[in-house]
Amino acid sequence: MWQNKLAATNVMLGWLVILSSLYFLLLVFSKTQTIFSLKALRARPLLLVVLVALFVRLVPTVLLPVGAGYDIESFRLVGEALLNGEDVYTSAALGRHPYLPMQMYWIGLALYLHLKTAVPFVVLVKLLPVLVDVGITAVIFKTCLRWQKTTTEAIIWALLFALNPIAILVSAYHGQFDSVPLLLLLLAWYWAEFGQHNKQSAVALGLAILNKTWPIVMLPVALIRKVNLKHWILYSSIALGIPILCTAAYVLLLDTDPTPMLRRALTHTGPNGYWGISAILALLKKQITAFEPIYETLVAWRRWLILAAGLFALWRTRKETIPAALTTIILAVFTVSAGMGIQWLLWVIPFAILDADHRWLRWYSFSGMLFLLVQLYGLHMYPWLYELFQPETADLIVRAGSIPAWLTVALWTISRIVRQRPARVAAP
Repeated sequence: MWQNKLAATNVMLGWLVILSSLYFLLLVFSKTQTIFSLKALRARPLLLVVLVALFVRLVPTVLLPVGAGYDIESFRLVGEALLNGEDVYTSAALGRHPYLPMQMYWIGLALYLHLKTAVPFVVLVKLLPVLVDVGITAVIFKTCLRWQKTTTEAIIWALLFALNPIAILVSAYHGQFDSVPLLLLLLAWYWAEFGQHNKQSAVALGLAILNKTWPIVMLPVALIRKVNLKHWILYSSIALGIPILCTAAYVLLLDTDPTPMLRRALTHTGPNGYWGISAILALLKKQITAFEPIYETLVAWRRWLILAAGLFALWRTRKETIPAALTTIILAVFTVSAGMGIQWLLWVIPFAILDADHRWLRWYSFSGMLFLLVQLYGLHMYPWLYELFQPETADLIVRAGSIPAWLTVALWTISRIVRQRPARVAAP
C-alpha cells in the first residue's frame, strides 16, 4: 500500500479510466461477440469472469491507503465498540451505523485482524465487499446459463458487472458493503426462480434485510407473484423472523435500549440536499429565499414520497419479471428521493443487467461514475475540491455533480414506467 495518499489516488484514477474504457468497449463490441467466442476464453468461462472481477478490484483495494474517510472512520469506531463489548449504537459510533446488527461483525473481525497483523484496516474492511462482488458476477453468469443463453452471452453479461465502474468504485475505492445485501437479494431471487427453493430464498432475503433494510422491497414483489396464503405466511415469517430474532438477540445479550438502533436503521434516507431535486433546490434557495419552504417541504415529506413512488412502481411492474420490477422500483425511489448515499447507485446494476436493459445502463453507469468521482475524489477520499476552491464553490460543485446522474435516473424511470410490454429475457 502507498502511504502517499495523493499519488495513490491519482494512479488509481488512471486505473479506473482504463477499466471504464474496457467496460464501455464491452458494451459496444458485445454486439459482435467475436472476441468472446475464442476457444481460450470459453474453456473455463466462470473462472475467467470471477478472476477478472477479483483482479480489477484487488488492485485499488491493496494499493489505496484510503476509502471514503467518514465511512472508514465510522467502521473503525464500530469495530472498537464491538471489540470492547460496548453497544455500538450508543458508543462513540453513535449515529454512524444506521444498520441492524450484522455487518458490524465483519467490521469487528477486520479491526481485530488489523490489530494482530500488519495489514491496514482499510484494506481488510474492503475485502468482504470485493469478494461479494465476485459472487454477484458468478450469480449473473449462472443465471444466463439457466436461461439457456450461450456461454458467450453469459460471459458478456457477467463482465458487465465485473467491469462496471460504479460497482468497482463502491467496493474497492469507497469501501462500502452494499454488495453484501445485493448478493443475498440476488440469491433470494435465484433460489426461488430456479428449483423453487423457497426456504433458502426466504433465509437469504432475511439476511439481506438484516444487513441493510432496503431489500425488504423484495417481499411484496415476490409475494404478489405467488398468490398462495400458506406460501405467504411461511416465506414472510422466515424473511422477517431472521432480522427480528437477530436484533432481539443483540439487544438481550447487551441489555441495551433498541431505540437508537431502530430509529436510525428504519428511518435513514441519506443526506439531504446532495442529490437530484433536493440538490437543485438547495442551490436555488441560496440565491432565492422563496425556494427555502419548497426545499423544507420536500425534506419533510421525503419518506412519504419514497413510499408513494415505490408503491406505484410495484403496481406498475406487477406483470413483469422480478429483476425488471426491482430495477424500476429502485429507480423510481431514487428519482423522488431527497437524500442519497452515493453507494446506493450499485443497487440497480445487477437487476438491470438481468433485465437486459443495457442501453440505459451504459448512460447510468457513465453519469453515476462521474457523480461518484466528484464525491470520492472531491470530498471523501482526498478533498481536492476544498483545497482548490473556496468552501462555497466546492459545495456547489459537489451538489451539482449529482444532477447528471439524477436526470439519467429520472429519464430511465420514465422510459420503464411508460413501456407497454412485459420485460423479457433478451440478448445483450
